[in-house]
Amino acid sequence: MRALVWQGDDVLELGELPEPQPGEGEVVLDVEIAGICGSDLHAYRGHPGPRRPPLVLGHEAIGTVAGRGGLYAVFPLVVCGRCPACGRGEENLCENRGLLGLDRPGVFADRVLVRADALVPVPEGLDPRIAVLVEPLATSVSALRIDGVEEGNDVLVLGGGPIGLLAVYACVHLGARVVCVEPIPERRALAGALGATVLADTAAVTAGRADAAIDAVGIEATWRSAIAGVRTGGRVALVGLGQAEGQLPAAELVRRGITLRGHYAYTRRDFEAALELLAEAPPSTDWLTILALSEGAEGFRRLVHEPHAVTKVLLTPG
Repeated sequence: MRALVWQGDDVLELGELPEPQPGEGEVVLDVEIAGICGSDLHAYRGHPGPRRPPLVLGHEAIGTVAGRGGLYAVFPLVVCGRCPACGRGEENLCENRGLLGLDRPGVFADRVLVRADALVPVPEGLDPRIAVLVEPLATSVSALRIDGVEEGNDVLVLGGGPIGLLAVYACVHLGARVVCVEPIPERRALAGALGATVLADTAAVTAGRADAAIDAVGIEATWRSAIAGVRTGGRVALVGLGQAEGQLPAAELVRRGITLRGHYAYTRRDFEAALELLAEAPPSTDWLTILALSEGAEGFRRLVHEPHAVTKVLLTPG
């Protein structure tokens, strides 16, 4: 089968790999469409974390399974179901978790091996181009759930990439008011079309206004802006991983009683809720760039070097 293989740094090559062989409790998913995530770009930019080349990247996918009808979204976290976190219903924090495209082959291929229980049926009639957004949307749905965001709240979103834009989308459908900060004009326009009030830079954030903030960038400037932008007793979720370390205004956190927490991924319940939201109120597809798997390396290049022109790239093996 064909696969887009990351060879280290910014080298991605389309090659032939052996067909996946399912074991007990596993199935082979024929990938129909897959999304490039910002975390995939970390490896491409030279910050691979636990990823080791050669590796097939990618964890956002919609596909079919031979002998089964319909389309399926893949819940890409691989969890043990036995540790304390899993027992609390926080499988995203599983002590033994894995992830497609991180520590096992990912979805940028014709086919991928997944656990049978990772398949989540896609609602009938939902466009696969929309359904594949379930994974990044689930992250925002999860963060908003934990922070208790509800109708009438004010939410500050830092970053207009896919997770930030989908956070805006989720907030609007909760009935929350949203301010999105994004320096790239084209992405500000997308956030505005989704229902946000948009700002060009963090200096324009109104201090002490928001009930909650989602930092979908994750650099010192944005987390400081998020902290400054929430009200006394407000909540800040750090989702982006743009910077590994930095300074925090600890005195402000203490004196204003602000809750600051890291947020990783989503639970199965969040994932299913995100898929239901996409089916109920499908967003526009005009901000999605569709490329063939053979053009995957170009998709990565454009996301890194032309962020004004592309926001979300989807790959189709067919």
